[in-house]
Amino acid sequence: DYMDNDKMIGAQFEALGLLMRQHGQPTENSGWARLVPFTPPQDDDTKMDGKTTYYTHQPIPEVVVAAGPVTTAMMIATKNDLRLKDKKWQQQTGSSLVPTQDAAPPAEMARAEIAAAADEAPPSSDSLPLLTLAQVASLAPSSGDAWNVSLSNTNAVHGLETVFTILDSSKEQIRLTLKNTYIRYLVAYIRFYDVNGNAMTVPNWQTGETPMASSSTMNSDIEYEDLRYLGVVGPVNNVFAIPIFSDPGELEVIIRFPPNAVSAEIYGAGIGTGSNEWPKAPMLGGILTGLVNLALPAFMLTFSVASQANKELYKIVDDLTSKPAFLRFVIAAGITYFGGQFVQGAVHHKMDWHAFSTLSQLLFNVAAKRLLLWVEATVTAETVAEEIPFAGWILIVINISTGVAQMAETIVEISTSPWMIENKLSTSITTQVALHPDPRHGAFPQAPAGVEATYLVKMMYKGQTRPTVAQHVLVPADSTETQLPAVFPGNTLGGQVKFEADYYLGDWLAGKATTGWLDNDESHARQVTLYLVQYPIPLTDKSIYVHSALLTYQNGAYKWQPNLPAPIATVASSNTSSSGNAISAWDGITLSQRHGMLGYAWKAAGMDIVSCATGQGGQLYALQNVDIPGTPMDTVKFPTCGFDGPTQLIYDPFPPKFLMDADGQWELDENGRPKLDPSYTQLGEYYIDPRKAEVDLTTGGGYHLRKVSLDDNSAFDMNSDQLSWGRFAYFPDSFAMHPSGHVVGVSSKYGKIQIIQLPTGDGVNDDEIPVARAYAGKAINRDRHGLLVHPIAVTCSYDGTILILEESKAAADPSSSLIVSRIQAFDLYGNPVNRFFDGDGQPSPFLDLSEAADYNYLDIAAVGDAKVTYIFVLYYVGDGAAPSDYHMTVYQYGIAKPDKNPLVTTDNVAAARLTVDMWHTVYTLNYEMVTDGSGNPAGPATGDANAPAGRTTPSLSEWLPPVPQT
Repeated sequence: DYMDNDKMIGAQFEALGLLMRQHGQPTENSGWARLVPFTPPQDDDTKMDGKTTYYTHQPIPEVVVAAGPVTTAMMIATKNDLRLKDKKWQQQTGSSLVPTQDAAPPAEMARAEIAAAADEAPPSSDSLPLLTLAQVASLAPSSGDAWNVSLSNTNAVHGLETVFTILDSSKEQIRLTLKNTYIRYLVAYIRFYDVNGNAMTVPNWQTGETPMASSSTMNSDIEYEDLRYLGVVGPVNNVFAIPIFSDPGELEVIIRFPPNAVSAEIYGAGIGTGSNEWPKAPMLGGILTGLVNLALPAFMLTFSVASQANKELYKIVDDLTSKPAFLRFVIAAGITYFGGQFVQGAVHHKMDWHAFSTLSQLLFNVAAKRLLLWVEATVTAETVAEEIPFAGWILIVINISTGVAQMAETIVEISTSPWMIENKLSTSITTQVALHPDPRHGAFPQAPAGVEATYLVKMMYKGQTRPTVAQHVLVPADSTETQLPAVFPGNTLGGQVKFEADYYLGDWLAGKATTGWLDNDESHARQVTLYLVQYPIPLTDKSIYVHSALLTYQNGAYKWQPNLPAPIATVASSNTSSSGNAISAWDGITLSQRHGMLGYAWKAAGMDIVSCATGQGGQLYALQNVDIPGTPMDTVKFPTCGFDGPTQLIYDPFPPKFLMDADGQWELDENGRPKLDPSYTQLGEYYIDPRKAEVDLTTGGGYHLRKVSLDDNSAFDMNSDQLSWGRFAYFPDSFAMHPSGHVVGVSSKYGKIQIIQLPTGDGVNDDEIPVARAYAGKAINRDRHGLLVHPIAVTCSYDGTILILEESKAAADPSSSLIVSRIQAFDLYGNPVNRFFDGDGQPSPFLDLSEAADYNYLDIAAVGDAKVTYIFVLYYVGDGAAPSDYHMTVYQYGIAKPDKNPLVTTDNVAAARLTVDMWHTVYTLNYEMVTDGSGNPAGPATGDANAPAGRTTPSLSEWLPPVPQT
């Protein structure tokens, strides 16, 4: 089908076939593949005489390289073929937000009413039931909590789902079930932690009724004293390689927490990529996958027989894995074939797939005799299929698709999983939140007639990929309450947690509160108090923004000048000259609400700096930081040198906590806004360092995050020996900070999402920091969820939903007939999230934009969370040569389908990038250079005759919505 209908794939197959024909038939010394001899030992049961020599194919490097384009094209085609969903590819729908009853099931019968409310919620994976105050009160325990544990993630992660049942709270005993929906083997491990978060050494711990044995029970070949073996999780049952998801591979085990343990990490270890702290752990699962799921099928193909129903085979393996002799055999094979990988850990490792090409020889070991007998029975009993001479191609395809260069253009579920798929069980408590009104008001915001008042309280776990837990509550119209409750049963202790509250009148966010990051223990997280900060200005279809201030350079200093006309320069102003006040690229703008600052990046000449790497001038990438309007301009920062490669600034954009005086009133600044609390833990500010972009990833290469200090007006630190806070394998065209402490980037070239988890402490050396995990891939089918046509920009809502702006026209691919302009929602696992509604009112990860041929999209920003989020989209029409071509449109989404989308459009916003704060103020990075307030280009003096107007920097603008009418 693909060869007939896709000329490119057909031509690539022909080219590959011609190359193989030129090399000739495989022999031991020539041909398109080498025949590797192997003589099985004599065995009467398997009818092997010990004399006959057999051969396995090992294609030559030229053929493997030539196979790259066609296998990559076939993978992209099959992963976009909706006919093959749940046959050759899976898509797990993610969840960035869950209600409290989904996060931790109610422990008392009185809470059944809450579960009923969840059943009546709108049909969205991220919908939240609206609770009454009485229902919230029923969630609070009547007495002290009994021992309880909760999972950090109840969804399937990389094809592995974790389920548990508490068997006996008094014994701290549970039944743990792991379900595998991929065709691969995993080995389950557990790691216990004490109340201080320290991993516990438990060499005598064992599964079952008795947690501690009299002597060590660990197998040092595959486990560690603080990482204990639980068992093998088999593959999902499959027929003709089509998974039967109702019959997953399962492991069920009874676990008792050892004394002093308060949490446990559960791992599924097997084939993977990335960092691996425990190199011995994936060995057993990896070898079983290689032998049973890869080498054995490839071996059978040499007989022209394909493995069909595999349930019987998996039962044989399950039985064998309970026998010490077989385990010793598999472990020895792992050391023989993959010793380099399973001896020491690494920050960035990938599987040596080539070693699998001869792994079928293990079938002839006496310990694996039952597997060989099963193969022989199948070969002699089944109808012989059409000859398939290239038995090793399964392994070749995997080898090609998992190379670092090819990963950016292929989508392979199993081989891109981490070595250790993690979930966490933690002792849990019930957290009760008391929400108070803004002290400036003394009462909660009052709702007009016909408008509901509601509040949304969220609990977010720092540094974890689990969804945000939220509670959505209705306030009665006649309420006189001066304190409103939220209750979170099943809050898993450990790490840090943050609570946020949003108060709504209809869809208008009338107030907000946040705790900052708290230690998630009994003393800090059992009772939490929040005070609202109330603020105005809802957005409506009448909220057409007005240009309110322009960044200028006057009297030797930068200054926000109010009431100036909006800039009129456009993309047509791009100037690639190596001298003069020439700007050629406008790369990004970022906002720190904590510091009240803006950072931006661009490429220009005439900046009075030279390259950090070469010392040359000309067009360079540069950064600058300035203060927002209404504050002193005392933190201007500029680099001492420029970059030859692209860079950007990435600031923590999320709302901070504010200072309160002894009388319970907010401390206000001269603008009437609450002052920031300096003790509020922030996610940090960073810039992208491209200087090691061409260095190999295994030796510290990539695009690194370097720390930025916004405490003074000193220059950016451009030293090359700084620590790293994360790195990307390739440069993302757009970045966004996630509220849980992750940095998300999207790559237009590869259609990929890259996600970094920021270190909780200091940065580390470049070669020790993990590489960002990559998700998604190129979409060639507009209806394929989870893949990206051509991502342009990314942003995050305050509840952690990742929003990606994608457009097919930007790909500039004349051969493609696909026309797409939309926003797609994701979670931190790269899964699509149903945060929008389609034309029929059904949940969807897509929000379609105008697909007019002359629309060109530039940037996206978002403010809000589950109740209502506003998305600001910047674009131009036509060739973008006139300021009237530029527009900013506001879209919206929330728990329910919005009445109107798009909401409102503001014209004549001639800018390249934008960002937005919690008060709905928009800041833009303009095409126009900074001026002196009278329209003349201006900047700090450079003493360079090639920069007559001073240092070349683009201007910024502030745009405000109209104050709503009473």
